[in-house]
Amino acid sequence: MKKLFVVLASVAMVACNNNDIQGEDGPNNNGGDNSVSGVVLNELSGADKFIELYNTTDEAINLDGLYLVKYDSSKEGGKSTTWTGKGSIMIQPKGFVVLESSDLADPAEDGDENYAYESEYHIFKGGLSGKKNVFIELYNAKDEKLSEFKRGDEGAGWNQVGGFNNDKKHTFSRVPDGTGEFVYADPTKGAANGAKVADIEQTPEM
Repeated sequence: MKKLFVVLASVAMVACNNNDIQGEDGPNNNGGDNSVSGVVLNELSGADKFIELYNTTDEAINLDGLYLVKYDSSKEGGKSTTWTGKGSIMIQPKGFVVLESSDLADPAEDGDENYAYESEYHIFKGGLSGKKNVFIELYNAKDEKLSEFKRGDEGAGWNQVGGFNNDKKHTFSRVPDGTGEFVYADPTKGAANGAKVADIEQTPEM
């Protein structure tokens, strides 16, 4: 009986130690209250239809519960949740996570037949237009807005006004990563953004 008590006590001590590492203040969760901060929209592509997230902090962050909202006046309520973080996706310190559009007709990237999405949890619903007015927001699980990308004004409705310059060679990118303004830059999917190429036009071409 004494041996059994010693074993149980040892197991309890190990469990307590693990909780100290991975508990409410551990680096691999959301702080116990879903109040994630420091994750932002970093690069968006209307041509290749992806949205890149960036971790501005020095700790790994679990993306569970984070969600993207896309404004679209054709949707009921004028907006919809297009992605919710699941599957314990981790974003590393100063690291990137790429989400890809479910509108991609061909899952093969650059003709590579072996290419596949990293996982089903890395796909957002619908597309991303490079020639329309766009408004996308990123929230944490406590419904606190972490980041947004806006091109143009609502006008006749978000995602309804066309005629913008459709630059397929460049992406909407923060320069520098995480903190800079959105500008046109060369595509750097899943990697550090390059130098500014040009400002993003905020009005449709005439």
